[in-house]
Amino acid sequence: MTSTTTVTEPLPVPHAPGGPVLELRGITKQYGALTAVSSVSLTVAAGEILGLLGPNGSGKSTTLNLVMGFIKPTSGEVFIHGHSLRTAPRDALEDVGGLVEGSAFYPYLSGRLNLEMVARLRGLPVSRVDEVLAQVDLERAQHRLFGDYSQGMRQRLGVAGALIHRPRLVVLDEPTSGLDPAGTRAMRALLPLLASQGTTVVLASHLLTEVEQVCSRIAIMQAGSVIASGSLDELMGARPRWRVRVTPPERPRAIEVLRALTGTRSVEPPTEGAGSEGDLQVDTSAGGADVNRALIAAGIVASEIEPIVPTLESVFIELTERGAAR
Repeated sequence: MTSTTTVTEPLPVPHAPGGPVLELRGITKQYGALTAVSSVSLTVAAGEILGLLGPNGSGKSTTLNLVMGFIKPTSGEVFIHGHSLRTAPRDALEDVGGLVEGSAFYPYLSGRLNLEMVARLRGLPVSRVDEVLAQVDLERAQHRLFGDYSQGMRQRLGVAGALIHRPRLVVLDEPTSGLDPAGTRAMRALLPLLASQGTTVVLASHLLTEVEQVCSRIAIMQAGSVIASGSLDELMGARPRWRVRVTPPERPRAIEVLRALTGTRSVEPPTEGAGSEGDLQVDTSAGGADVNRALIAAGIVASEIEPIVPTLESVFIELTERGAAR
């Protein structure tokens, strides 16, 4: 795939200007006694790239299948451009493209012929096939049989099929699965390009780096529920932490003082193998100056007080581990 792809035609104006492109209202999906998705509510605006993160079995793929209409919710409702997927599925799905749980093409046809069939079914000109093949860098392999494609090539053809009708909403499940590093890099360039043209993208991924680089908003799922959502800055800024270094003999007293500080949620030694014996990790809404004043008032001098800059990985692990412990 190449990262210099451009979309040659402007995207249509959404049905409901100013309103959310996608809205999930308390959707729940049960399979007997198993609840795969539980009361999930999300809104996604035009041009946003929403990343769904979560451990295996968290409900990401089930949520995408519900959005695509492949399965019906047990309760709740999905709206796309203001159209209910339950009462007006044709209108809701008219401008949706998706790649969920792999692509399904005829193995005995070439990649190009598979896309031409999709184009004809949608009443699109064949020239559109050329455009999407260029977008996913499959021009040189377009005449090879789909059955002979590598996993990465199949994934790219699936993305091409999802984009062929210039949908306003694109739903992707693990879009970089099977891609080589160059293909992964190009996919990361393609998605923001689509968003800049007004296309809304919802993708599920287990690759934190991928989500961090391309998504404007993130929803973290655990056991079928959304346990946190927001922009990357909001999620990473929601848990301020400080690394405080005191002498080892002062550490027990420092823990008591900092746990009593207003706004403190936890005071813990560093993770195993990190820092020194006197280091503490302080999870608090208090500022560094407040931390220092509390220690000084107790006669404790900290040699260092510095912020711990969170990463998406650290936030994800913290939230999912906390959710699993409930």
